[in-house]
Amino acid sequence: MPRRLRRGRQIDAYLGAHEGRKLQLGAGEHPQDGWLNTDLHGYGRGDELVHLDVRKPFPLPDASFDFVYSEHMLEHLTYAEGQRCLRECFRVLRPGGRIRIATPSLERLASLYAGDDSGQRYVRWAVETLEPEVKAPLPGVVLNNFFHSWGHRFIYDAQTLRHALTDAGFVDIEEHPVGELEQHLAEEPEFNEYETFVLEAQRR
Repeated sequence: MPRRLRRGRQIDAYLGAHEGRKLQLGAGEHPQDGWLNTDLHGYGRGDELVHLDVRKPFPLPDASFDFVYSEHMLEHLTYAEGQRCLRECFRVLRPGGRIRIATPSLERLASLYAGDDSGQRYVRWAVETLEPEVKAPLPGVVLNNFFHSWGHRFIYDAQTLRHALTDAGFVDIEEHPVGELEQHLAEEPEFNEYETFVLEAQRR
């Protein structure tokens, strides 16, 4: 079956079966039950993931979802690509629908230079675990590795992401603690504080 036809059938089946609709972008290894789980690498994994390139218009109807979620996906886009993605999220959300974004925190990474105990522990853990180019427990090593590894293109702080969401049309933007949806570094919650912050916003 052609990929586009298969994707269309997956989407139609989900929309037909769910009144309360939730869309996950970049689901990867963490699909959610009852969601339309999408990923750039969605092909070849049964019906668990639907192929979707967030840099392009979403093959989804206007105002068709109640909730959109992404975790550690937005930072893999340039800022311009991220804006196009956020505008598509706005388009497919119903009025009153919400978006939740979990993404690395540039502000918290920069705070590693403060040299507090938790920051020093994170730096040591990151150098031991993430295999940077330089094997030295230094904040500069961690930040350079964070920017240049894993295909990261643009790292946000809360202020910049608020601006991006506002520019895309969202309102009622609030920061939330990492919650049950977030799976990044679930086994290392102390260190995840440096790598993840969460904003939610609403389509008016």
